[in-house]
Amino acid sequence: MSYIGRLPIKVPSGVNIKLSNEDTSILIEGPYGSKTTSFIEGITYKYSEDSQQIFVLAKSSKYKNFWGLARTLLSNHIQGVSRGFRLTLDLVGVGYKVQLGQSIEGQPLPLLEAKFKEKYGDDFKSHLDEAIKGKEILQNLTLKLGFSHDIYLDIPQGVTVICPKYSSLTLTGNQKDILSQFAAKIRSYRLPEPYKGKGILFKNEVVRRKQGKN
Repeated sequence: MSYIGRLPIKVPSGVNIKLSNEDTSILIEGPYGSKTTSFIEGITYKYSEDSQQIFVLAKSSKYKNFWGLARTLLSNHIQGVSRGFRLTLDLVGVGYKVQLGQSIEGQPLPLLEAKFKEKYGDDFKSHLDEAIKGKEILQNLTLKLGFSHDIYLDIPQGVTVICPKYSSLTLTGNQKDILSQFAAKIRSYRLPEPYKGKGILFKNEVVRRKQGKN
């Protein structure tokens, strides 16, 4: 028996729950958006309005492998639309910086400016403005991590990034999986190393240090 799957989920105030006709999926609406649970074979849901709780049920024993998974996914959805998720990353290292930038059709704006400047000289801005007229301008991240080049990352839809200072950034959103994947992608460029403690760390993360060779 799943110790996670059998636990009821408390629905916070301000969150609306709508079950599908066959009780196989749930629409969750809250202050931070709305989410619909994916269909999982053999899993149904029961909502008690009196106790404001949701119970995840498995139709038979052969579906209990997905019981705990379904309960965890639903719990994440409810937390996402009611409170949202937040991850803070700190850049530790000499010269490590992060800032918000812009991109047009997947191309970072600084690279486009350099390309047009090389082609048109000092009068490149008028040509650039004409080329990007009517095109959607999106936010991206610019990372300076000690490489010979800057790293540009497009921000996924549903993720909001705040850079309160050059050595820190905060990711917020209502989808835990997308938020975690984007944070892992950022960290992958400079994983924390144990000798000097440099790298991209989660807030309050402790790096176990090693002594270097003498």
